[in-house]
Amino acid sequence: MPKFELKAIQTELDQGLLRPFYWIWGPELFKGRELLKKIRKVVNSSWGEENLDGSEVDGAAISDAAKSLFLGGGIKLVVVRDAHHIKNPEALSELFGPPVPQSDVSSVCVCLAKDLDARKKFSKLLIEQAAVISCEGVTEDERESWILFLAKRQGVQVAPPLVSRLACLDPWSLDRIAQELEKLALSGSESDAVVKASRAAWDSDEWIENFFSRDRAAALSQVDVLAENVDQALPLLGLLSWNAKQLAGILSDLEYRTHAFKAHPLQVNRLKRWSRQWKLAEVIELQRELFQLDLNFKQTPLLPLGLWTSLVCRFCAG
Repeated sequence: MPKFELKAIQTELDQGLLRPFYWIWGPELFKGRELLKKIRKVVNSSWGEENLDGSEVDGAAISDAAKSLFLGGGIKLVVVRDAHHIKNPEALSELFGPPVPQSDVSSVCVCLAKDLDARKKFSKLLIEQAAVISCEGVTEDERESWILFLAKRQGVQVAPPLVSRLACLDPWSLDRIAQELEKLALSGSESDAVVKASRAAWDSDEWIENFFSRDRAAALSQVDVLAENVDQALPLLGLLSWNAKQLAGILSDLEYRTHAFKAHPLQVNRLKRWSRQWKLAEVIELQRELFQLDLNFKQTPLLPLGLWTSLVCRFCAG
């Protein structure tokens, strides 16, 4: 599906260019709201904006609202939420147009939608002639970068252990991370959810360091603590799986001489240190084992001490 990259639209806005119509859709609502803020800033209308609900108005009504000018002049901004519910959206095509200087724009319409059904006739027209921006969910590989970006914007210092815990929160979204960092900025303390994840993983960073450094003695010395606290198992498995995926990414780059893996420099340094101890095939096998271990903890009565001990003995050389 052809689409505009979020950065491309942001570049246009930085240059003072506006389009008369934007369709912003996707599951990551945070990205959509941030783009809308940027559009508001460029529109810079002292007359405010008109907000509409896509489930209550049709395409013709939205088009009329956008074309009706303010008495005092200036750019009119029309924001339509739940735009995926708009009936007879074909009338919106009257608003489509290319980017032009701010001074040449009389109105801007921004539609915010959860999805875009490419099979519909209107959707095809929309994709061909309008600015359609997909706000896709953040992949696991991108989480660290986003956490660090949002932390910098909040003026919050986040140590690597906290970054790892935030990256493994479930469910995960930029909204949730922004809320966690805002609480940290305001109170200087982590939220209950992050604290719980931290406690559940106890000294997870030390144990993970020992495990991926393949220090069997050090890792085995702590499995009894894990076995006694079953509620710690699943959060730690999440951290293990996430780090294993990152390690597989950097090992794949090394083996195939590619540059596809991206991570924060602090994480890369640690992964490079671990990569000297592992082969790609071993990490892939570890990922399979962690998946099976997750099933065992959830579905079978096997003793936790035996499961953790077996994992360490199998993958830590000594």
